[in-house]
Amino acid sequence: MNGTLLQPVVFNIITIAAMLFSLFQIMIGESGRLTRASEAIQILEEFAEDGSLEDDSIISVLSADRDQRTRLANYLVVTMVVAILANVVANYLGRGRHFTNITRIRELETELRVLRGD
Repeated sequence: MNGTLLQPVVFNIITIAAMLFSLFQIMIGESGRLTRASEAIQILEEFAEDGSLEDDSIISVLSADRDQRTRLANYLVVTMVVAILANVVANYLGRGRHFTNITRIRELETELRVLRGD
């Protein structure tokens, strides 16, 4: 299996990259969401002071925030699915290599016993 691109290490790297991408998306989403939420609360407080709570800008701000949260959730789901699938493939390939190695070890032990005369 040396020299092929289907080594478990490659799929483990994909898993780690997907998890780091998810973490990065969470960090970006959380900081932006807190900013927009505080802006929305501030706008609502200003409207409450003015006596009018109906305004189209607050609706667009909250709608944009909801859309961003939906996109973030979709990104997280997709990257987690990629990470899980890459990990499953890595484990499957690693398990195949493990059985191949065990078989080869048993063959070598048998050859060694024959050479020793056991």
